[in-house]
Amino acid sequence: MSTVFTRYKNKKFMKERIELDGQAYENCTFVECLIVLEKGETEIKNCVFERSRLMLRGQALQIAKILQNFIGDKPLKVLDFAEPGIFGAKLSTAESGESPEKE
Repeated sequence: MSTVFTRYKNKKFMKERIELDGQAYENCTFVECLIVLEKGETEIKNCVFERSRLMLRGQALQIAKILQNFIGDKPLKVLDFAEPGIFGAKLSTAESGESPEKE
């Protein structure tokens, strides 16, 4: 990830076009904004998006298209691989997509 150029904290954005790449946002609120993401080089923590739209371009759009192939109409579940125990826990058969073993 490249260097974050600008950090925003506890700020409210209204009816603005926001370019996420190269920026960091913490505890911010976005109301009726156009949020633009191209590379994914951003940090977002505890932010609220109200009636805002997300525009994906470039690499972000390509990743979204790949994800769509995996998830179809199902909701997307995002996993943080830094979470402790994420690889240690065995998936249930329902989560793994395997059929139950018969004895």
